[in-house]
Amino acid sequence: MQEPGKRIIYADNIKVFLTCMVVAHHAGQAYGNTGGVWLVSDNPKLDFLSTFFFFNAAYMMGLFFFISGFFTYYSLNNKPATKYLKDRLLRLGLPLLIFAFFIFGPLHYFLDNTRSNFFSFLARLHFDHPPLSLGHLWFTASLLAYSLIYVLITKALNIRSDFSGTFKAWYPIIYLLILIPVNVLVRQTYPIDSWTTWIIPIEVAHLPQYLSLFFLGALFNKTKWLETMKPIISFSYLIAGLSFFFFKESIYQHLPGLWSESAIESFLCVGLSLGFLSLFKLMLNTSNRLTRYLSDNSYGIYLFHLLIVAALQLLLLNINLPSITKFATVTILGIIFSGILTSALRKSKFLRKII
Repeated sequence: MQEPGKRIIYADNIKVFLTCMVVAHHAGQAYGNTGGVWLVSDNPKLDFLSTFFFFNAAYMMGLFFFISGFFTYYSLNNKPATKYLKDRLLRLGLPLLIFAFFIFGPLHYFLDNTRSNFFSFLARLHFDHPPLSLGHLWFTASLLAYSLIYVLITKALNIRSDFSGTFKAWYPIIYLLILIPVNVLVRQTYPIDSWTTWIIPIEVAHLPQYLSLFFLGALFNKTKWLETMKPIISFSYLIAGLSFFFFKESIYQHLPGLWSESAIESFLCVGLSLGFLSLFKLMLNTSNRLTRYLSDNSYGIYLFHLLIVAALQLLLLNINLPSITKFATVTILGIIFSGILTSALRKSKFLRKII
């Protein structure tokens, strides 16, 4: 576990990388064939973005949840549960309410051109058309829910003792042997990109991965496995995950569709997550003015980028530029403008507590 007040630089840098990848993922929605819903559609479509979307979806949010779980263990061990939950409600719950009632709700109400009661419309939007009521803040809602579940479980089990141990090469195999069949079972009813509302919007197909990685992040902190994990182990899983991805056509020929999909995605998730953790620790464990700026503003960039990205896509819609140029422009400017907005808002002491 990290020392109080001491930042884990490589974890900060992973958080920055993932935030930028989220912006890129959403920037590509207008220029690629996405399985989800998006406000802007521009042509011609970029074929490689379909692969880019699958690649990102395999690990990106799962690793985000892992890092969140890692720091949740630290936070809960250094403050009372009630204060931790108050902080979570302020940092996660308040943005959820603001975006639901003042941004996404009014936006969809206007686009729907309805004359129904606004609050009735919001309720229907939330329960009948997830995740439109919260948009990309489904992650924030899930993180708040996972944090509450974690507090309830740890308090109920009265888990207090710290222990450490060496990370073994076979640990991820055990995880994969559990995750893959659970994914197959879940996706028989809830395929990828199928959303439902269980109090909060959930893409159930990825729930086993996201929830388990959040708790594994806390376990990695508790056991100090990140300190003992050998790079040869993590890079071996990285190679395995990339092999599953690049030879996916062969896997689809030998396994049923759901089993192939789950095996490819799960191995890619584990391989990239472990690989990035070791890679950043070995090679990107330093900070500079830019990375510190992005790290300090990463949560705000995540909160605000979607609106800025959609606005940029609309501005470029009728401009005669190659789609790849538009994709790159929206990604870069989306990060820059979201960072500037967040930095300006963080000058307020109150807002700095939130973003």
